[in-house]
Amino acid sequence: MKKFLPLFALGLLAGCTSILETGDSIERGLTPPSAINYATTKPEGGFSTQLNDNRVGNKIELLAARKSKTEGNFARVQFDLRNGSSLRQTINVSFEWLAADGTVVESQPNWIVTPLEPGALTTVTAIALKAQSAECRLRLISR
Repeated sequence: MKKFLPLFALGLLAGCTSILETGDSIERGLTPPSAINYATTKPEGGFSTQLNDNRVGNKIELLAARKSKTEGNFARVQFDLRNGSSLRQTINVSFEWLAADGTVVESQPNWIVTPLEPGALTTVTAIALKAQSAECRLRLISR
């Protein structure tokens, strides 16, 4: 019996490790698509939003989106967010880059934890890694 318990515990740990390695399935399991909010830059300027989770929409304001080019001619985007709440908020952000035809050419697989102080303006920035990246989609989830 003493030999069985350590082997059983080792088997549980190995099982947990294999689950943690599949981050994509964990993201889908913990963050249903209906909980992700989007802000997408437009070719003519400005941005469009898709709010799926009011926990973000009622507290966080997206004030502006600016696009520019780096010295290497890669797209750069900055999104200005303001915490409209009187409490500190923490959100997770991630970026997807779209080609001119709207297809996803780059996707950031990890989420960036972003604290937002009450009333404060926070700018999140992303730089494309591929030349065909034309527009950026900011993905936001509430923590």
